[in-house]
Amino acid sequence: MTPLHKFMNNISPLSEVSYNAFMEKCEDTKYKAGTVLVEIGSTPENLYFIKKGVSRSYSLSEKGVEYIRSLISTYNILACTESLITKEPTKIALQCLTDCEALEINYDTLMEMCKSNNEISAWYTRTVELHYGHLQKTNDELLTLNATDRYLKLQKRIPNIDNMINQYHIASKLGITPIQLSRIRKKLYSR
Repeated sequence: MTPLHKFMNNISPLSEVSYNAFMEKCEDTKYKAGTVLVEIGSTPENLYFIKKGVSRSYSLSEKGVEYIRSLISTYNILACTESLITKEPTKIALQCLTDCEALEINYDTLMEMCKSNNEISAWYTRTVELHYGHLQKTNDELLTLNATDRYLKLQKRIPNIDNMINQYHIASKLGITPIQLSRIRKKLYSR
């Protein structure tokens, strides 16, 4: 069993046959840091399973200020879910912040597979549930934790993040300015 199959199997059991059927529909892709996978205003067709690297989803304010919605690292899904479901232009963009390796699959193809393969359907449902739970947890942290605690949780979730992506991306994800992040880091590392 490959490491990826083992990881997917831990989410929901996938037989070798189902795993191979899923993999046949995926395209193994590599992207350079800075690559925009989905632009705001486009209508996406694919979702991405990040095998290696860090990526983000973000939106823009009316004044053009970027707001990071999520930072996605190894073995997580990156998608404009609402747009994939509604087939309407997306209000968020997806971008690789580091060089990334990903599995790319067409959303409609995946939904067809879910109709004909119960294991893939159960795996996808569980994946969406876990993603939703993660979004809820992240939203709760933003509302209930101070910036220092949010930063420490992010470091725990994505080890070495400070050396992987720009500080302003980290600050944006935490809902603070880069100057505030610098102060937090100085305070933490001077202990």
